[in-house]
Amino acid sequence: MATTNLPGGEDDKISTLASFKIPAFRIIWAGTFLYYLAIFSGIVARGALAKELGGDNSALGLVTLAFGAVSLFMTPIGGVLADRIKKRTILVFSTLLLSVTSLGLALTELWNVTEFWMLVVVSAMQAVAFSTLVPARMAFTVDIVGPKLIPNAIALAQLSMNSNRVIGPALAGVFLGVAWLGFTAVYFFSAALSLLSVLCFTILGPGEPNANRPRRAPLAEMRDGVAYARSVPSVRLVILLAIGVTMVGFPYIAFLPSVSEDFYDRGPEGFALLSLIGACGALVAGVLVARTTLAAGPRVQVLSGVILGLGLAFMGWAPTFALALVASVVVGGSTAAFQSMNATLALSLSESEFHGRVQSLLGLGFSAFGLISYPLGILADAIGLRTTLVGMGATTLVLVLGAEVVWSRDRTPLTAVG
Repeated sequence: MATTNLPGGEDDKISTLASFKIPAFRIIWAGTFLYYLAIFSGIVARGALAKELGGDNSALGLVTLAFGAVSLFMTPIGGVLADRIKKRTILVFSTLLLSVTSLGLALTELWNVTEFWMLVVVSAMQAVAFSTLVPARMAFTVDIVGPKLIPNAIALAQLSMNSNRVIGPALAGVFLGVAWLGFTAVYFFSAALSLLSVLCFTILGPGEPNANRPRRAPLAEMRDGVAYARSVPSVRLVILLAIGVTMVGFPYIAFLPSVSEDFYDRGPEGFALLSLIGACGALVAGVLVARTTLAAGPRVQVLSGVILGLGLAFMGWAPTFALALVASVVVGGSTAAFQSMNATLALSLSESEFHGRVQSLLGLGFSAFGLISYPLGILADAIGLRTTLVGMGATTLVLVLGAEVVWSRDRTPLTAVG
């Protein structure tokens, strides 16, 4: 693997909770924790509801397709906004949109008028929120903690997400298991949590954009961000691998309801358990990655990508639900480590004035995985979901090992940018 060329002191060991010593980081972490709890409880409900209303794998993929298509358009815009206007403003309005959309589904369920197309619309609207929220939050986090703590802060932010991959599905499973609560309670719960997140973000500082950045038109700034990422080899390599693996490997999560029901006849409760166990793996990986230095980042990125590919193939093969749970742990942990290292490397190795736009380029991978989920759903209906999962794992392995071969052959250094 190519090595990093870092400023002095970057490779010193960092305590797991180092960033929590900064008050503003604690606030943004709390707000992030709340909206991730809202999101992951809602995702379990939305997946189960989409399966109930749509009936097949292509329906599950279509809900994710709506998210991906809108994200593909909005993510570059979100990156420009994060570098251009006050980040607190973006966080507040984006999280408020998450709350409103969850409330809308809660009311349609309460009145028993929910239709499949409503899930597609909500998925698209939440894509708008995410596409602006994530680049602003990541860039704001880097501003708060400074360059040395970037790996630690990003890993702790991932920890807030991964802990809620445990808590959210568990709570959703409880709600869905009680007849008089069900989907309605999950969505009211999600709406309330997102609103609490809004309140957290309102007490942050404004998060002003870089005062020294050139004043350019929004489209010109978007082009500048792409040009910058292409011009810095280390950033370009990280982004390309991140997009490829995220697009091909991460769509497995859209098919977990079918893994539960079609493979093992476990229904929504099995889906919630698969999500919960996978999140436990992600949580453990997040704690380990929080102590990782930037120098070790490339090795962690490649190793986690390899494990993800193997885990997906194992999930496609697993003949019993118990083995599927093992696969879910492996896949959950590897996706968490891979995602954390993507953001750590890309933001650590890029100029601060481009952080929002660089993060938005990483986000294109999630947009692409949303787009590809629908054709993968059609493929799964045609050739079988097991074969599709094995193929996703094999393709992930090819991408990661291919990138490693290219990097080793070219001996391209990952050089930290000042």
